[in-house]
Amino acid sequence: MKVLVLVTLGLVALAAARPSDIIDFEEDHMEHEQEGIPGTAVEGEYSWVAPDGNEYYVKYVADRFGYRVVEDNVLPEFRDAKADGEMAEDDDDDDAEFRADEDEEDEEDDD
Repeated sequence: MKVLVLVTLGLVALAAARPSDIIDFEEDHMEHEQEGIPGTAVEGEYSWVAPDGNEYYVKYVADRFGYRVVEDNVLPEFRDAKADGEMAEDDDDDDAEFRADEDEEDEEDDD
């Protein structure tokens, strides 16, 4: 009897320790797969086919550190340009405009 209880507890512990499928959804134009322990740590991937015929995907991890995209092909042009520094000047200009707008609002509030 004790052996049976120990074996059962061992199998339960083994099943709980292994990541399990949480989501496994597939349709014609989209799919989503996720494994892990709900509420603790999961990793997954979802993909879809856009109206223009391109397929996009996102691989992610969600754990105690939050939700993080590990890999994707959704906006590669934006990331490539940002990494090359092509957009750095534009970002600075946008920030300057935003700060100028805030200054104008502050002056209006003071009146």
